[in-house]
Amino acid sequence: MKLIRLTYFSRSCLNRDNNQHAVAEILAIAAANNRRDGVTGVLICDDRWFLQELEGTENKVSATFERILRDQRHRDVALVTMLAVTERRYPGFAMACAIHDRDNDDLFRHYGEDISFDPRQMRGDRLSDLIEAVAQRALVGGKKWTKSNDTTVA
Repeated sequence: MKLIRLTYFSRSCLNRDNNQHAVAEILAIAAANNRRDGVTGVLICDDRWFLQELEGTENKVSATFERILRDQRHRDVALVTMLAVTERRYPGFAMACAIHDRDNDDLFRHYGEDISFDPRQMRGDRLSDLIEAVAQRALVGGKKWTKSNDTTVA
């Protein structure tokens, strides 16, 4: 079966006062669906944006993306890339998440080449590199991020 990696970003419609709870709810549902469907990935978010990479078979990743397109917590969803890949970047994560914070702000500034993060202003390869760098730092930093099929948040 052909593997693909899909990258997208969207505007968050979450209530800023209840953002952490809402993200935790998204992760719990996404992880359960992804385990069922054999999809892996990483979600990066802040109070304005979602940035995500999903990996798996084309039909399962496409179905997941279609659910995201209908999800009222997202607006202005933009597909960045959908590429055939030979292996997964995040094989151990049904859905991992990293929040844009002080611990990784330097990565957002570096890859975004600006003081404020705006994925609309970034090339697809830079967005993908940002996701990988934030995920790698979270893995090395070991905050709440563990290599397992559980939902993880850094």
